[in-house]
Amino acid sequence: MTDQDWVFPNVIGRDLLGTEFNLPLQFPADINVTVIAFQQWQQSQVDAWISALAAAGIAESPFNTREMKSCILELPVLSGKFKLARRFIDGGMAASIKNPIVLARTITIYGSVGDFRQSLGITSIGDVSVRVVTRTGAVSWGTTGAANAVEVGQIRELLAADPR
Repeated sequence: MTDQDWVFPNVIGRDLLGTEFNLPLQFPADINVTVIAFQQWQQSQVDAWISALAAAGIAESPFNTREMKSCILELPVLSGKFKLARRFIDGGMAASIKNPIVLARTITIYGSVGDFRQSLGITSIGDVSVRVVTRTGAVSWGTTGAANAVEVGQIRELLAADPR
C-alpha cells in the first residue's frame, strides 16, 4: 500500500552500537525497509518481519558496510519523556541482544510518538508498521500488521524495480 502524503519526519536516532543519525538524511541505505515498533511486546512481530524480509534477499543490517542499495532497519519509537532514561533503555536492549548485526540495524527514536505516527500515516500503535523510505524521507510503500508473504513479495518487487 502506498500513500503520497506519507513522509518520514526529521528525527534524531541512535543505533544500539551508539552511532547517532539524523534521519532520514543519514539512513544507511538508499532505500530502507523500516520495521517500526511502539511497544516492547511487539518484538515477535518485528522479528517475523525481519526474518521474512531477510529470507526474501533484503540485507538484514547495515553492519560493516558503507553504501547499500537497501536494508532492513528496526525502529523502536519511544515517547520523549523516556529520553533521560535512554542510556538505561538502549543499554538494556544492547546487553540482551549482543549481536552487532542486530545492534546496527536497531535505531531508537525518542520524541513525539503522535507526530511521528501522523507523518507516516500510522493510525495505531497496536501493531508494528513497515514503511519503505528513501534518504529524502519519501515513503513508497507501507503497511501495518503481521508479516505475510504477499506484502513481503510486494516489497521485494519494489526494491527490484528501483534503478538505484
